[in-house]
Amino acid sequence: MTPSHSHPSYSSYYERVTGNCTRLVAAQMLSTISPPIISSSYILDNACGPGMVTEQVKLLHPDARIMATDLAPAMLEQVQQRIEREGWSDVQSDILDVRDLKSFGEGTFSHVFTNFGLLVPGDAEAGVKVARECLRVLRVGGVAVISTWADRVWPSAFCNTARAIRPHEDPQNSIAIKPEWMRGSWLMTQLENAGFGNDVEVRPCLTYTSAPTLDELVDNLLLIKEMFFKGYSDEELERARPVFREEVRELRTFEERDGEARIGMKAWIGMGWKRGNEGRFLRDVVICSMETDERL
Repeated sequence: MTPSHSHPSYSSYYERVTGNCTRLVAAQMLSTISPPIISSSYILDNACGPGMVTEQVKLLHPDARIMATDLAPAMLEQVQQRIEREGWSDVQSDILDVRDLKSFGEGTFSHVFTNFGLLVPGDAEAGVKVARECLRVLRVGGVAVISTWADRVWPSAFCNTARAIRPHEDPQNSIAIKPEWMRGSWLMTQLENAGFGNDVEVRPCLTYTSAPTLDELVDNLLLIKEMFFKGYSDEELERARPVFREEVRELRTFEERDGEARIGMKAWIGMGWKRGNEGRFLRDVVICSMETDERL
C-alpha cells in the first residue's frame, strides 16, 4: 500500500514519492502471468493510480485492450494524459471504487490487476470486498493478480525522526498498516474468502524506492511529511530534515549503488484463478466440515 491515492495533491507527486517501486512490482506481476495476455484479452487495471500496470502491459502487448479505473479523479487525469500522449486508442478509464466495480457485469475481463489497492483507509473488510469484486468481473478461466506490501521499511525513518523532535509524543503515522495485513497468509486468506477457494497462489516480490542521490530521495519522501509531521512548526520541520536524512541513511535496506540511492522493500503478489466451479467448491467445504463435526 502506498499513501492514499485520495490524499490531497498526492497524485501530483506520486512517482517521486514511490521512487519507481510500484512500477517494478507491476512489471513482476506481469512476468509470469497465466493465462497469457492474447489478442482477445480484456484487462482491468484496478485502482490504477497513474497507470503503472497499464504502462507495463503496453510495453509487452501494444495492442492490448485495457480499462483503467480509480476513485481519485486526479489519478485518472494522469492516465488520460498518458492515453492521449501515447495514442492508446484501446485504453479507457472510469472513476470506480475497487470495492464496487458497478460499471462492469460478471465475467467482463480476462485479467484483473490490482496493484496496492487492496487496503482502503477506514474499511477493515476492504480486502475481501475488493477480491470478491475481482472474482465477479473475471471471465471463467481468467486470473486476478493483486499486490500488497510486506515491508515498506521507510516509515520507521519518519517515526524515529518524530521521536527525536518531539520526544514526549507518540509519532504520527496516517498510513500505518496492521502487521497482520503485511503477511502473505493474510493476502491468501482474502483471496480464499472472496471465493477463489484453493485456486490461489502468493509469492514474494522484491522492489525498491530510489532517486539519483540520498538528498533527492529524502526530498521525495518528505513530500508526504504531513502524514507524519502534521502540525509541526517551520522550526521543527527545519530541525527534522537532517535527522530524517540520517535515519534514511541508517535504514537496514538502504544502499547507494549503480548511481542511485535506494531503499529495498518487499511486497506480496497474489494470484487467483476463476475456474467456474467456485460455488461447488464452497459447498463441498461446508459439507465436509459438517461431516467432520458429526464424527467428532
